[in-house]
Amino acid sequence: MKKVWQKTPAWIKAIVLNLILLLPVITINQIVIQLNLKYFPKYGIGLIPVLLTLYLYWKLINKWNPFTHKDDIKISLQFNLLDKKNVLTIIGLSLFTFMVIYFSYVIFNIENTPQLEFINTFANYNMVTAFPLLLGLALTAGIAEEVTYRGFMQNTTNRKYAKIVSYLIIGLLFSIIHFLPLALIIPYVLISITYSYVADQQKSTSLVIYAHFLTDFVLFLLIYYKVF
Repeated sequence: MKKVWQKTPAWIKAIVLNLILLLPVITINQIVIQLNLKYFPKYGIGLIPVLLTLYLYWKLINKWNPFTHKDDIKISLQFNLLDKKNVLTIIGLSLFTFMVIYFSYVIFNIENTPQLEFINTFANYNMVTAFPLLLGLALTAGIAEEVTYRGFMQNTTNRKYAKIVSYLIIGLLFSIIHFLPLALIIPYVLISITYSYVADQQKSTSLVIYAHFLTDFVLFLLIYYKVF
């Protein structure tokens, strides 16, 4: 089995990693949140099992992480908060992501997507329920997606292809997994390429995880309050 994996093209490995590392944790946490909304609509207690799932996911990922070479992107949450460049990078990535998404929806006159439709359902619930569950969704996306795309998939493709080719492969898979309208594919590929570049420069997933989480959580709250 090990020999088969070694001979498998890197882009196919990336697809397989996408399926086995991302979809299970995303699916589990979404089911938990949906069950919370159905059976406990007054309280966002689903955040607790969501956090537990993410904790176990993080432990397993770090235990089985094969990417330990100095040129690999380190799977980490740690960064120097006192370094202004790090803070500015997180804020800059978040603003860039928000602007690309916002103007893409406006320019292409997109009124709804499966993701947007799901987030809009939280408007039917009070803040005690919505806030923790939206927090759980944002944490799941930030951690699981960046660990998968930048930590595992990008390290895999970086070893076989030129970086721009690696970034494009990751970007296409990143946009496809979000089940987007065709008009949003290129904007999301652009966002993914930017995150891939930052992760490569930092040799760490830390900044892109926090930026992804911050962007999603702010967007979710803006949608909840009908600002965006």
